[in-house]
Amino acid sequence: MAASSSGTYGPAVLTATEGSVEIVPIPNGRFKVTLKPNDRNIFIPRRSCETSLPLNVISSFLDASFSRLCDSLARLDDPEYVRKVLGTQLLAYFDEGDFRGKRLLDFGCGQGASTLWLGAMLPETEILGVELDPARIELAERVLAARSLPNVRFLVSPDAKSLPAEMGMFDFVMLSAVYEHLLPAERRQVIPMIWSKLKPGGTLFINQTPYRYFPYEHHTTGLWFINYLPDKLSLFLSRHLSRMNPEATRSPDWNVHLRAGIRGGTEREILRDLRRAGGRGAVLQPKDRDRAVYWLEGTSQRYRPIKKAIAQFFRTTDRLWGTVPSMNLDVAIRKT
Repeated sequence: MAASSSGTYGPAVLTATEGSVEIVPIPNGRFKVTLKPNDRNIFIPRRSCETSLPLNVISSFLDASFSRLCDSLARLDDPEYVRKVLGTQLLAYFDEGDFRGKRLLDFGCGQGASTLWLGAMLPETEILGVELDPARIELAERVLAARSLPNVRFLVSPDAKSLPAEMGMFDFVMLSAVYEHLLPAERRQVIPMIWSKLKPGGTLFINQTPYRYFPYEHHTTGLWFINYLPDKLSLFLSRHLSRMNPEATRSPDWNVHLRAGIRGGTEREILRDLRRAGGRGAVLQPKDRDRAVYWLEGTSQRYRPIKKAIAQFFRTTDRLWGTVPSMNLDVAIRKT
């Protein structure tokens, strides 16, 4: 891959064991990335994407995973992916000015997509991304160097039961597509641990976590009603019927399935784990509306009468049991 005199790159092909990656320059300094697997049956969540990242960073992400290359790049570049979820949730509960001069912890930041979007959206907020895997933080640092966001930094957790030293306290904590990947015992440790880093009156945000009892398990298996079945039966059906995430769903180890996110979570589980550790929190309602309307506003205009009826049902479940049983858990909890 050679750069031209203008600093742009011509078409290029990167190779990996699983196949090749075609990279074609498009306008505005961006690239069209297309995965071409050797095995057409390999599970690839996203086969093409666009990115503004340079080729050396694309190559680094390819070294981490061929099948998830475009999914990872889309998280960093597609505003309809991670950024939309984060922006919608944050601004539903607070105004932009409420974040000015504050500190936000992005726990379990992975390769840094959520942290970097938060940094771009909230330029006057100090954003810290924390992750257990040093390889993921290395990738996040590479993207940060290309994006140049002075309010963002990353740290590696020393182990699964502790946070980096001298982090300080935070006004906001974000778990974006993280909670579902914690094993039950880990949740009972991790949630109180990060809660202890949240200032009184601060807010914990959780999003992109599948709801534990939603009829369709869309995150890990793509199977209906598996959320209502005993663990052993769910394991059997996942291994034999699921066409998603074969690296996880083919495993005979139930913990591998849990780690992949099969069981999701609920508001009540989070609050229960906080109470067990002596913490107290309250589920917030969005500004000028309730959580049922917030859910409805996030859906398309198709089948609107049916969705309005569902929203009314969610309003009832929220008042009676403190839960909105939509496809994904989307909750903000204030430290009281």
